Amino acid sequence: MLDEVKLSPAWVREINRRVRDSENPVRYILASEFGRRFILYYDVSRDVFAMNDPNGGTLFKRRKAAENVGKLLGRRIVIVKFTTRGGKLKRLSPYREFRQRGQKRSGRPARAEVN
Repeated sequence: MLDEVKLSPAWVREINRRVRDSENPVRYILASEFGRRFILYYDVSRDVFAMNDPNGGTLFKRRKAAENVGKLLGRRIVIVKFTTRGGKLKRLSPYREFRQRGQKRSGRPARAEVN
């Protein structure tokens, strides 16, 4: 018979952490949002954006990894939180409101103030 190997408490904690991490359904995707109906999701392996299809984007397990890649892509990139529970992607983070420079929340251009 094989001798049983005793794991140290540190190894047991690490194994438990990895199991919890693998069971966590939360993932992150890099996106460039122009509105609710026009969102580009970034695919790292092909260096392209998929239009309106989060399945075409790269799923990041760690938010920090997504942030680091997003910094390389530019300031218009946002990190979107998804869940993979049930085999489908479901968006967890709210949609970001897109505003062009000089627009107020109403969507109309800002008026120049006259003093």
